[in-house]
Amino acid sequence: MSFIKWHKNQVEKNLNMLGLSNYQGLWISFIKGLIFGAVIMWFVGCKEKVVIKNVPSTNKQITSVMESDYSVGVKGNCGMCKKTIENAVEELDFIAKAEWGISTKILDVKFDDNFSFDLELFNNAITESGYETMNTTANQESYEALPMCCKYDRKMQVYTSKSD
Repeated sequence: MSFIKWHKNQVEKNLNMLGLSNYQGLWISFIKGLIFGAVIMWFVGCKEKVVIKNVPSTNKQITSVMESDYSVGVKGNCGMCKKTIENAVEELDFIAKAEWGISTKILDVKFDDNFSFDLELFNNAITESGYETMNTTANQESYEALPMCCKYDRKMQVYTSKSD
């Protein structure tokens, strides 16, 4: 005899012993399940007080603006893009500081020495890191190696330069 047949026989015996129909037995099982679930939730549920915090205001002031020697629009999406773009450009000898805005898509750079600026090296650093400007195209292998969140829309429009 299988377990299912044995269980069915036991249920029928218990219902007959109590004088209940199958319909009444179904409702008793349902109510018993609700009570059992409520008891479990009582013991397992969260006992800590829920604290509702106020959302910080969205009116934030920009406290520092970098004065840049050169600015260019670079396609990208997120904070990981920001870090990669800035690190790629800051490795160049003639760059003192680089800052890419996630919302503006503008890369502002400050030079160590204005006379040693090499636009070709600068653009090459951006494209080899997997990113592109309106005037350059990213290295395809580098673009494919980017994390999924960094795969920007290749048709995205960014400004070519604030300083022109």
